[in-house]
Order: sequence, then C-alpha cells, then structure tokens
Amino acid sequence: MNNAYSNYIARVSMVIAPFFIFGMINGVYNRGLVETPWLFWLLDILGWIALPSIILLYIYRYYGIGLHDYGLAKLSTPFQRREIINWSVLSTLILSIYYFAFGWLAWRFIDTSANTFSYGAMVPEGNTRYIAVVYLAITAAVFEEIFFRGLIWRLVYSSAIKYNKSVVYIVISSLLFGLVHWENGLPEVISAIIFGLVACVLYLRLHNLLPLMVAHFFIDMVNFW
Repeated sequence: MNNAYSNYIARVSMVIAPFFIFGMINGVYNRGLVETPWLFWLLDILGWIALPSIILLYIYRYYGIGLHDYGLAKLSTPFQRREIINWSVLSTLILSIYYFAFGWLAWRFIDTSANTFSYGAMVPEGNTRYIAVVYLAITAAVFEEIFFRGLIWRLVYSSAIKYNKSVVYIVISSLLFGLVHWENGLPEVISAIIFGLVACVLYLRLHNLLPLMVAHFFIDMVNFW
C-alpha cells in the first residue's frame, strides 16, 4: 500500500474519531444531567445527530465515502428488497436472543450495586414518551451501525493489516461498541460486546446495514421503554 493511500485512511480515521470520543465521554456528564433533562437532550441531539451527520457529509464531500461504501446500498430489485426484509426479521431474532440472554446472565451474576446511568430513566412520561423512545432507538440504530459496523469495516478492509482482516474488524468493532456503553454498567458492556460480535458476523455475510439497523432499533425500543 502506498503512502498516499495510507495517509488517506489515517485522515479518514481522524475525521470519524470525534464520534467515538463523544460516545466514550458522554457517560462522564450524563449522570450529572439527570436533574437537568433539557440540557441532556440538547447535548444528545448535538452528539448523536449533528456530530455524526456533519462527519458523514464531510467524508462524502472530501473523501468520496458515501452510503454504498459503508453498507447502505440501494435496493433496486424486488428480490433484493425481499431478501433484506427476510434478513431484517432474522437478524432481529438472532441479535435479540444473544443480546438479552447474555444481558440477563450478566445482570444476574455481576454486582450492579455501583451507580449506573440509564437512558430509559431520562425518557419523560406522557405523550412525549413515545417520541423520546423512538428518537433514542433510531439515532442509536442508524449512527451506531454506520460508525461501529460500516465505517470500521471499510477502514480495516482498506488498511495494510497483515492479519485476518475479518477477525481484526470483529474484535475492534465489538470492543469499541461495548466500551461506549460503559456508563450503563458492566453487564451492559458485556451484552453490547456480544451484540457487536454477532452484528459484525452478520455484516460480513450481508454487507448491508439495513437488517442490523432494524434489529438495533427494535432492541433499543425495548431497552428504552
């Protein structure tokens, strides 16, 4: 791989890094915003909608990385659409089983006495509850799958790594995905890592993020409710 292409990957990595950094540090202040919900929601919108949207527009404008490159290919035929629907149902079933099963085991056998943050606790009561839950589920499903699954795979696949790239991708993606949930406690980190492992395997099979987004959305709907 020539130096120009290596620099290209390094620059793209630096551009998308702020999203991962935000995901790691937002747990530091989330607990302190329990009593100030308006500020929590403002920062959440900036971090989970504005920031990733700007990054995706930037890498499309300056590096030519678009929807197709990270797994959102256009479904141009009825067969492709049917296949994606089938895989969406199957992915939701598979990921739900792994995520909730390992989550239940983790919560059962790991000490959870330490104070942890819960997004579900920030969801308001009343009619706005539906809007808040759908918002949380959609933003997580769309942007987390793009960044943690699609973009990481593109960078690993395009890199000069000499090891098995699929294995490297699965390890990096699932660990990052688990660690970004640290403020929810160790059981959630474990279940998120398991979710990430299975999601990466599915992505390597499908090379399309839509089924994973659908599964992620429904799982988070349950979590945030």
